[in-house]
Amino acid sequence: MRIAIVADSHLAERAPECVANWKAAAGAVARLRADLTVHLGDISLDGHVHPEELRFAREQAEAWPTPIRFVPGNHDMGDGSGESPLDPRRLAAYEASFGADHWAVSAGRWELIGINAQLLGSGTPQEHAQWQWLEDHVRRIQESRTCEHSVLFLHRPLLRPSGNEHHRAGRYVTHAACERLLNGPLRHSLRAVVSGHTHQYLDRSVNGVRHLWLPSTAFVLPDEIQVRVGEKLVGLGMLELGGSSVWFDLLCPDGMRRHQLTELDFYTQTRRHMAEAETLR
Repeated sequence: MRIAIVADSHLAERAPECVANWKAAAGAVARLRADLTVHLGDISLDGHVHPEELRFAREQAEAWPTPIRFVPGNHDMGDGSGESPLDPRRLAAYEASFGADHWAVSAGRWELIGINAQLLGSGTPQEHAQWQWLEDHVRRIQESRTCEHSVLFLHRPLLRPSGNEHHRAGRYVTHAACERLLNGPLRHSLRAVVSGHTHQYLDRSVNGVRHLWLPSTAFVLPDEIQVRVGEKLVGLGMLELGGSSVWFDLLCPDGMRRHQLTELDFYTQTRRHMAEAETLR
């Protein structure tokens, strides 16, 4: 099975550069004849505060050349484990546009599992329900002996490449959730964890599990805004599953531009409005 993977497209009418890169990604996926696409979240630019951007992103995704599954990012529904508590209305708005926030797809001997990283560590009933669903689902497929290998898709990464990354707030899922995902019901079948959020590319294997960070299709974050951990570029991934093996190719399609966030109009306008609001205080 060939799976195209995209992340952090940040689609909005006020971000035409992001939309153009999204269309370049769509053209590449069509040419490569993927069977499925997984979007790793931050589909919208700021849908968590501008719901119309969720709807705009959904409209853009309707022309995608393959079936597509989504998991939510912090720009789509906020972060339930961060400074603000989970807002069920934002989760409901996300699901109204993109479907269930967690799901599973069977592909021969492989199970593809998408979960909502924004719930992890939130301590909410929604988080509890997701853990219960994951444990029940894995138990069923193990009992049926239909799955030997699994791939986990979520917005935030699990892998912390260095010690000083261990306690970085916001970049990773919580340590407790990371341990539960790696050492819980998936521990015998998990072959790869695929995430977005960082706008950086990283490919590293730890304890037999391959951790893939996907770059954004939209833009990169300059070093003065975000510490460099992996490679800063734009692109998409092509994941191929066969037997017990995982093959991965990183692509920067024709027509996709490596925009710097600080050079984009929506960013400069937002900064200007923030500065103006500050002077009025």
